[in-house]
Amino acid sequence: MPAERAWGYWTRGKLDILRRYLNAFTTASKSVPERIYLDLFAGEAANTERFTGEPIEGSAQIALTTDNPPFTRLRFFEMPPRAARLRAQIEAGYLGRDAVVLEGDCNENIGAALRDLSSWNWAPTFAFIDPNGPHFQWATIETLAAFKKPGLSKTELWMLFPAGLFSRNLPVSGDVRDRDAALLSSMFGTDEWREIYQGRLDGVLSPGEAREEYVNLMRWRLESALRYRFTAQLEVVNEQGVPLYHMIFATDNDAGTRIMSDLYRRAAAEFPQMRRQARERRRRLHEERGGILRLPGLEEDLEADAGRRENFYEHSAPTEPWRYPQT
Repeated sequence: MPAERAWGYWTRGKLDILRRYLNAFTTASKSVPERIYLDLFAGEAANTERFTGEPIEGSAQIALTTDNPPFTRLRFFEMPPRAARLRAQIEAGYLGRDAVVLEGDCNENIGAALRDLSSWNWAPTFAFIDPNGPHFQWATIETLAAFKKPGLSKTELWMLFPAGLFSRNLPVSGDVRDRDAALLSSMFGTDEWREIYQGRLDGVLSPGEAREEYVNLMRWRLESALRYRFTAQLEVVNEQGVPLYHMIFATDNDAGTRIMSDLYRRAAAEFPQMRRQARERRRRLHEERGGILRLPGLEEDLEADAGRRENFYEHSAPTEPWRYPQT
């Protein structure tokens, strides 16, 4: 058997939000007979939390166990060999469900999958887009947004937007590889990210400001190009406070807007404690391995210091994409 994937505290926090939202999503749509769930990067069948080794219920299992009422049609996209492991888990535990694992690149398979579901293009539909890197394409987002019948709320999207992508693929030397530039343009569906990058190169934007502008550009595109009525973002950081990614939500639905805004506010309150607990677990593990004796009062000082650096969620709408100041 392959080794299980090990994740940080933020993965558990993210999946807790997913679980809460899916429960609210299906409950709000129980008056209709069909509900569709799409998982574009469904991941491993089994996962564990780093340092504790505790199991983490993956997104596929969360969607399959949402039951008040359940999703009626579920589609999971994953690359081999993970797809085969996920399929085996679903077949073993969820016989009789319309739950299909589609092997291969979701960007290539999404069109055919939605055509197969076209008879239910009136059903409430939720798409979870959770890649490990810059692996989703704007064309895929467009396809998801266009799935529903005209006049109905579009497919709701909850997507991981990888903040670290920009520091890895956009060097401060300005020497961007053609394939990296093409990757970013494919993800945004536009070259407008170059304006932000130039501002970063010239020192007009700080690294943090540039990162926020990339997030804003994606939200702006979702609202202006795809006509989603509402988007929201939540920044997720690691144990050291380094930004990892943003979770961007897009919906046309007033109830979805209220529910996810509430969940983001809740997460902003809960994540600091989760982060402090993760930092403490990591510290204890290192101390145990190194035979270090903890000094009295140190833990409290570190927790207080960590708490002072936390940010809290406050919704704001996206603004027009950043443009280089005209002289």
